[in-house]
Formats: sequence, structure tokens, C-alpha cells
Amino acid sequence: MPHPPSAPHLLRTPQTPYHLLVNRQPRFYFTRSLLLALGMAPVLTTRTPSQAPAASAAIIGRLVDQRTRAPVQGARVSLLGTPHQTGTDSAGQFTQAGLAAGTYFLEIRAIGYGAASWLVRLGDGETIDTIFELYPLGYELPPVVVTGLPRLTLAQRRLQEFERRRRERRGAFITAEQIETNKTTTLMDVLRNVPGVRLMCTARGCQVRMTRSARGGGCQPDWVVDGLPATFSSSPNMSTVGIIGIEIYRSLSETPPEFLKSDSQCGVIVIWTKSGP
Repeated sequence: MPHPPSAPHLLRTPQTPYHLLVNRQPRFYFTRSLLLALGMAPVLTTRTPSQAPAASAAIIGRLVDQRTRAPVQGARVSLLGTPHQTGTDSAGQFTQAGLAAGTYFLEIRAIGYGAASWLVRLGDGETIDTIFELYPLGYELPPVVVTGLPRLTLAQRRLQEFERRRRERRGAFITAEQIETNKTTTLMDVLRNVPGVRLMCTARGCQVRMTRSARGGGCQPDWVVDGLPATFSSSPNMSTVGIIGIEIYRSLSETPPEFLKSDSQCGVIVIWTKSGP
């Protein structure tokens, strides 16, 4: 008996009865039960959409003045980088709820206080309840009453600075007492015995040279009188009358910055008098 022609769109299997393969209709319909019998039923899977973690963490706080411990009301509380903002009530309390686990930068601002910030780490479902302190911008100090202390004169204030620099031992210092004890009447007499200073005298007068400078032959220093530049109005022939202190700096490295100019190339001789401005 000849075999019937097989349908080109059917696959014969050992479990399939022969008569099911013979069908002259152009379309075939398969039920789920037939597919199960053939072992061809599709496996159906259910895909559950991903869900965001529940935002259940919270920050509960009470804001107080660091000095008085009084509650701070009306402050603005923000979690930087998020839309979460709130304010403190009359008791200084606030709540930031509905937060996901993570790290937050909490910033608090209030009138009369400096802005403050805290780094807060929240676990899943964790609630932090704490007290936050703000520092006032200023303190009211009791008045200070000074009695029995004389007001310093300008010359006395200059002598205080003179003595401060003298303790640093950066240059040579001549006091009014030394001038009087040595009976020196001109600056030439004062500078004659200072190490690192040399007087060069001619028929026109004398000039001062600093021998401790980088220049081998010495250099001509600048002059400062009562805090003002006086290079072109001072000379070793000046009288010592009225002088309360002399500072001699023999090199740039030895000279304090307040006596240096932008074009300074040598040392400085600083003179203080009783009648300076």
C-alpha cells in the first residue's frame, strides 16, 4: 500500500498517529491539550516588575541655642541635593520623613545664627532622633571697665614695638639710655662702633655703608624716621637730641618687612623720636 504524501508543514513524531498527518486542508489548528500531548506546550513565566525600596527612614530633630539651650524656631532645615525642606516649630522641633536609606547632608539656617551642617547616615527604615545645636553669631559680653591704667603716649607705643623687635635679635639696637651714657651727640658717633657698619668720610661729609650686605664693597642703606621714608633727608651728621631709639639692620634678610620698600637693595637705619607724628 503506497504511503500518502506528507504535509510539508507537519513534523511526524513516533507518538503521533499516522492519520493525523494526513490533512488536505490549508490550515491546521492545535489546541493546548494537543500541544501538551506532543510535548510542545510553551512554558509561561510571570515577570514581576522591580520595585523601588520603601522610603521609610526619617530624621527627627530639636534645634537649640548652643549657649542658652533655648529652642530655635523658624529655622530652615534642608537636605541638600533633594527636594526635602522643612522648618522648626515653636519648640524648635522638625521632622524629615519618607526618606530612603542613604547618606544625607543636613543644613540648618536661622536668623542670628551661623549656618551649620551635619552628615547623616540612615539605614533602611531607620529613624534618627537627636538634638542639633546652633551657634549665635555674636555674644553679649559684660562691659570691661579699666581703672588706674594711664593712657600710653605715641612715644611709649613706639618704644613697645621697639622692644618687641629688640627681643627678636635681628639687628643692632641703640637705646636713649645708651646715647646718654656714651655722651654721643651725632648719629656718626652712635654708628661708629656698630659691627657691620662703616663710615666713609670725605671733605663733603660722611656716608654710611653696610658691610654685611651681599656687595663686597658695602651698600648705602635706606633711612626711616618715625615710620616714614627719610633716605634723602637724613645723614650721619644728625643730632641725637630727641632720639628715643635707633634700629640698625645691615642686610635685607635682617630687615623686618615693615621697613622694606619694593626697590630695597641694602639694610635700613630706623630712628624714633619723641616728637614724631
